[in-house]
Amino acid sequence: MVYYRTTSAACGKAPYGFGAWSQPALAISLIILWAALAILFNHVPEIDKSVTSLFFFASDCVTTIGAKICGDFPAAEVPLLKTLRRAFYALPIVAASVIVTIALRDLASGLRWSHERIRISTVALITLAVGPGLLVNAFMKEFIGRPRPANALLFGGEQPFVAAAQWSNACQHNCSFVSGEAAGIAWLICLLPLWPHEVRRRLALPIMVIIIVTDVLRVAFGRHYISDVILGSLSTVIVFCVLTCLCEMWTSRRFPLPDTRDQS
Repeated sequence: MVYYRTTSAACGKAPYGFGAWSQPALAISLIILWAALAILFNHVPEIDKSVTSLFFFASDCVTTIGAKICGDFPAAEVPLLKTLRRAFYALPIVAASVIVTIALRDLASGLRWSHERIRISTVALITLAVGPGLLVNAFMKEFIGRPRPANALLFGGEQPFVAAAQWSNACQHNCSFVSGEAAGIAWLICLLPLWPHEVRRRLALPIMVIIIVTDVLRVAFGRHYISDVILGSLSTVIVFCVLTCLCEMWTSRRFPLPDTRDQS
């Protein structure tokens, strides 16, 4: 029995499915948006500096050697905000564990790749591994070399300020561009196709609130610039869109829909 159902042409009729996420036009548009924002933040670094300065409080330096700027990010010491950050940090891990459990249950019940819930679960988990895992944490944060705000001279650190999307040797490990936590929490968006369409609308708002709060906390704690969190979140969504496009194109060839045209 073939369970495959196209999720792009008639996604409004299907209770589940990738829907608009599997449209190549969306993936291309998001890639262009990511590049445009990267160029903007790179050429107008005052955006990052101005937003970060809202959370940085300068103080008198104990020593007056050189022109060092002293101060800190007080939000990073607020217990409630620290607890909130830890909870949101663990949320993608908990969600991934639940998705794996559901996928294993579905496989045990006999569902296979032709069933859209298996495809959605698989693509979502691969997105988590490829996006926040390989692309962001293993590559961008390790090799682009942008120092975190709290480590920059402008905000009481010892390293130079480096604009977004600019290769640098100023930071050697676990650097600022892009935000791994922003990429991870944005992955929650990739779980929406697992729910019926009417439920997705109710879940979209709280998920967006969680993403925004997580991103703001990373900036308020002096761990990332606004460009880091925005481009980090977009990176995950782009990976998801690309994978859904590839998934549905391959599936449509592997499990072609029956021809429903009148044969008489």
